[in-house]
Amino acid sequence: MRDHEVADLLDHAVATVELPSDLARRVVAGSRARRRRRLLLSGGTAAVVAVAGALLLPQVDPLGRDGGGDVGGTAPSAAADVPAGIVGADGRAVTPTQVVAVGRTGTETIVLVKREPRAEERAVGGQAAEVWIAPDRGDPRRLHDYLSYDLACVDGDAVCAAVRSTGSGLGVAVARRSGGRLYVLVQAPQGRSVEVVADGVAHPLGPAPRGAVAEVVAVEPYDDVQVWASTADGQRYRIPWAPGAVLNN
Repeated sequence: MRDHEVADLLDHAVATVELPSDLARRVVAGSRARRRRRLLLSGGTAAVVAVAGALLLPQVDPLGRDGGGDVGGTAPSAAADVPAGIVGADGRAVTPTQVVAVGRTGTETIVLVKREPRAEERAVGGQAAEVWIAPDRGDPRRLHDYLSYDLACVDGDAVCAAVRSTGSGLGVAVARRSGGRLYVLVQAPQGRSVEVVADGVAHPLGPAPRGAVAEVVAVEPYDDVQVWASTADGQRYRIPWAPGAVLNN
């Protein structure tokens, strides 16, 4: 079975709450190991070139500008306002402290709402959110009632492991297909900046404590899109994709 088919099955399973309680953690860790081995065998050189190029990118300012030319897609957007009608698990309108990230994706707004992670995931540092989609016309709807994240790092990424062990979190990313386009909404804790690399094209977003969005060009987000975060001291790590993080129409 191809990667994108596995990803689609995971998306469906998460959406229908069919996953065993600890499968998200095992899938994230296992898929990273398999993908790393595959890249080393079939495309290691290209991956090294793409990452090396990303490391040489100039510093971005808080608005995500890099002072250079067009990097493809559209300019990144800052955090959007939370639309009316988004509610938490208690049925009440969400408060700012409940919102993990919010951003505009085409004619929609994505809102990630914090929720309590399952006990076994919380014990290993996992976090969870509900995913809401609010179209410009029509009522908001809950797309996922449980999205696990912060459960794993890419194998061998020492910076990611060190940042995760502090308890401040890695951040979260979701990709949304909408109107034939692909948007990536990213959030990272205060004091870090983020960047999306899609098929080797870098999209600097800068700081994104409330979320920032980039439109990218890629066929398979799990395979072709990487989300990076940089700490204040210049260390860099990848924000892992969680099962269910690619939101299809």
